[in-house]
Amino acid sequence: MYDHDSNDGEVKESAVAKSTGDQDEKNMLMQDAALFRVLSSGKKISKEEAEYREDQRKDSGPDKPVCRKCKFNLADEKKCHIVEGEINNEYGISKFFSAKGEGMLPGDIVWNFIKKTGRKLKYEEGYVIEIGADGFQCKDCKFYMYSGNCLLIRGKFRPEMSCGFIVKIGNGMDV
Repeated sequence: MYDHDSNDGEVKESAVAKSTGDQDEKNMLMQDAALFRVLSSGKKISKEEAEYREDQRKDSGPDKPVCRKCKFNLADEKKCHIVEGEINNEYGISKFFSAKGEGMLPGDIVWNFIKKTGRKLKYEEGYVIEIGADGFQCKDCKFYMYSGNCLLIRGKFRPEMSCGFIVKIGNGMDV
């Protein structure tokens, strides 16, 4: 379950990276295609294939790319939308790292996947949580419908819930 105070900075940085920006389908990168591949196959990419590694050197500056700065990061869960297994938010990195503003937003990639396949995500595939961080809840997402439905994920949702694919209203591709 999500603990609002445990790692608020990490969660916020990760949430902003994956939920805001003016991306478009023409901006799809190799990293974005990897998420599409995961959605299509239902299987995440192994750490070995993703070239995941942990660099714990202290000599790297604040601009060092690490998992918590990646749009595919699920900070609280210590998971990645693409790479299988637990990841290290502070020291982990893979060849699928994609910072805010690069390529498409994860939620828009899912929307693109749904438009092409006609298949919404199962509830458990959406990394749904009962209470999202302020500003990153279902009610703030362009895919949320006030009937309690979501355009991306099967099931019913309350306004205060959230998921791993939220895209803030006014961001990303047009729906």
